[in-house]
Parts: sequence; C-alpha cells; structure tokens
Amino acid sequence: MVDDSIDVRVVNVEAVVTDPSGRRVHGLGAHDLRLRVDGREVPVEFFTEVEDGRAGSTPGQDGDPVTRNYLVYVDDSFSLSTQRNALLDKIEGDLSLLHAGDRMAILAFDGVRIDVLSGWTGDREQLRAALARARQRPAFGNKALTSERALGRDVQWVRDMANSIASGDSVTGAGGGGGYGDEIAAIMEQFSHRTPLEARTQLGRTAPAVAAALGGFEAPPGRKVLLYLTGAWSLEVAPQLYGPLVAVANQAGYTLYPVDTAKSDAVEISDLDDLAKATGGRALVSASSEVFRQAVADSGSYYWLGFTPGWKGDDRGHRITVEPLRPGLQVRARSGFADPSRRSQVTLQAASILVFGGAKEDERLIVQLGADGETPKGKPARRAAKTVKVPLTLGVPVESLLLTPQGKGFVAELPLAIQAEDGQHRRSDLPPLKLRVRLDEKPKGGTFARFRTVLELRNVDQRLVFTVQDPLSGHPVWGQAAIQPSRSGGVGSPGREW
Repeated sequence: MVDDSIDVRVVNVEAVVTDPSGRRVHGLGAHDLRLRVDGREVPVEFFTEVEDGRAGSTPGQDGDPVTRNYLVYVDDSFSLSTQRNALLDKIEGDLSLLHAGDRMAILAFDGVRIDVLSGWTGDREQLRAALARARQRPAFGNKALTSERALGRDVQWVRDMANSIASGDSVTGAGGGGGYGDEIAAIMEQFSHRTPLEARTQLGRTAPAVAAALGGFEAPPGRKVLLYLTGAWSLEVAPQLYGPLVAVANQAGYTLYPVDTAKSDAVEISDLDDLAKATGGRALVSASSEVFRQAVADSGSYYWLGFTPGWKGDDRGHRITVEPLRPGLQVRARSGFADPSRRSQVTLQAASILVFGGAKEDERLIVQLGADGETPKGKPARRAAKTVKVPLTLGVPVESLLLTPQGKGFVAELPLAIQAEDGQHRRSDLPPLKLRVRLDEKPKGGTFARFRTVLELRNVDQRLVFTVQDPLSGHPVWGQAAIQPSRSGGVGSPGREW
C-alpha cells in the first residue's frame, strides 16, 4: 500500500492534467510541470503518476495501490430530504467501488451538532447501516428555502411594478412613471443585499462546523476526499464564510467534491464548483445521483507532487500554482496551503471538540471556575452589564508541557484556546492565552502544572472548551466546564478535583 505520509512537513499536491477536449493526459514527467509557490518556482521533491488508484504503473505492470479516505459530510441544515436520500441511496449502491484498504467515514450536521454516524472503516455493512441512519434524519433546507422564496416573491412584485410603470399603467394612482423610477431602483438595490435572516444565521454555524470537522476528524494515511452534501444555494447567502473551509481543506490535504442536495440553479452550482476547484476538486452533478462513482473516478488518476516549504508557523497562506510546460494543457490542483502557528492549530482543535466532541482519553485538563464576581484573591471584580469576570484555575498534565531548561529550573509555554457556546448555539472564540510556568525542578510524571487567570465572559449561560496541544503527538488535550451566571453561585460543572 502507498499512502501520502511521505513526511508530515511535506506538502502534497494532486494535479489533474487535461487536454483541450477535457480528456486526462497520461505519461507526463516532472519536467512537464512547473510548481510555483507565491509565484516563485520551487523544486518538486516527489513525483509520480497515479492512474486508476495505483501509483507508478508501467506498461504491463500495475503500480502500488494508493489508499483513499472518503469523508461523507451530510449537511442537513441546507438539504432537502428527498434529494439528499436519493444521493445517499446511490452512495450505498456504489459501496462496491471501495478498493481494498480504502476507508469511508460518515458525518451528519443538523445545524447545531455533528454526529459521527460511522468512523473510518471499509466494512460495507457498517457503512450501509450508517447511511440508513443518515436517511432517517430530518432535513431543514426546506424551511430555509421557504424564506428564500418569500424574498424572491417580493423581488418579483417590485419588478412587476416597474414594468407596469414603464408601460404607462396606473400604479397606486400614478401613471407614466413620474418619479417612481428612482424609488423602484432604490428598492431593488435594497433587495440585492437582502438575505433571509434564518439562512444567514444558519450559515454562520454551518460553514465553520464543516471546517472544524475537517481540522479535528483525524483521517488514516492516504488520499483524502470530502464528499460534501449541501444546498448549493447557500453560497449566495454569505460566500465569504466558506473561506475557512477551503483553507482547512488545503491544510489537511482534502480534495473537496461538493454535491447539491437542494435542486439549486445552474449559477449556484457553478459557485459550488468554484469552491471545489480551490482544493483541486469539482462539483459533482449527476441526473442519476451517481456522485460517489464520479468522485471515485475523478480522485483515482492524477499527478502526485510533493515539496517541502520553509515552515515558519506564522499563519500565512501561500498560493500554489502548477503550470503545464506543454502547450494546450490545463491543470486542476489545490490553490494553496497554510503555515499555521501552534496557536492556530489549537484553536481549530478546540472548535472541532466544541462541535462534535473530543476523545475521552484526551480529556485530561483539570478545569475549575470560580464563582461569579470573585477573583483569585477574593476581591470583587468589576462587572459590566454584558460581561462577567470569572477566575479560572487550569491543571495541565506535565506530560503535555515542553520543558526548557532555564537557569537552575525549567520553563514551559503553551497556547491555550478557549471556545464557548451559549444556549442558542452561538459560538465564539475567546482571546487566546499563552500559559507560562516556571518550575524549580523537573516534575514527576502523572502530576499537573497549575495555571491561574481571570476570564471575561459574556453574561449568559454557556459551555466552555479549553484546549492545549500535546507537543509530541500534536493531539489536543482538553477539558470543559459550564458557567451559569443567571443561577445562584454562577458556576456549574466546575470540572475535576485536584
């Protein structure tokens, strides 16, 4: 088996090369493609052609199989149940296309929470059961579309009014237009910026949720494919909210294959295709709903390029372009990669844990919140109308500290990410903190380093997730607590005891 874990610091680029007729071009070498990062040519350190899921094939001899991991993400918040279920039926019918070593996982999002219907597995019976559960879930796209259609009727009413005025018909006692042209133009301008509140609010949860899932749902080695089932029309609500999805997909190495589940129009599906192409994928459209078959075919043949950038951990994004050196050829590949800082990685892990939970064995932080209005020294904290100050004592396993000798002792610094969610499922990032501790001697294993600070939080009931990153494994170490300012005592779920 071949996987794409050449080195965790290597960036892998899957490039699809086509001729002017759109047919795949095979048999190219590294000298036929130029790789640029931020406009500058960089050397390709690894190159091979993958054809029909096998790398390094030669005439008369098959190459090594490349494993593929298909993450099926069902966005129920913008889906229509009939359209969604037809697609899920076809995916189930095409499970035989999974090769030996391939894996699939199935996640479903209801607008608030992500449910793991199936973890990574190649067991087709387990996947069939998960797809059956996915079909039984309620879908909420119809509710959002109702608001969208109501807005469309308002727009049509104004257009009819404009047409009537232009033709000289009497409208509200006026004929021949008078001064109504400017007024109607102003109304149409307002409509052009109008979005149903329900859709805009929901997309504010939906787009970050799928990004958090990609960043936190660990995949086995191999090519990573995201089959994203959602309503294409949602891109018109606030397309900028999908930016983090592209960034995280490119960072985690996922190729995006979005599928419309709401019978959107051609323009909206075209927007979905633009989103996919930024990761090297494409929108899948099939009258017979054979989208998984298309994803398998499209992700099976490509050129695999690897290079090692100069990592700085400065949170900068970098643009990738792959240029064919033979005339007439076109290339589809991911558009960039990110150089995330440790703090950004921890923030993404915290968002993922908040959305669909974290591994229980990694819930090793001790979190203790003080009572509302207290400070660690017992002095009253000034309380604003919309915020409340809460003391925090955090216990971090010493195994999760990267200790650096300093003088006669040791120091350790690590970023802490805090995510919050209130009772209305509104999520927020708290300002990141950098924890620092100085120890006179190296601590014993199984003990905890204690950190104290004061958090300023919104004065609402909310759940808090605290996350640091294990410096060796890169896995998140987390804890959680709840605060309830509206109740006596101010704090609930105070966390574990020392």
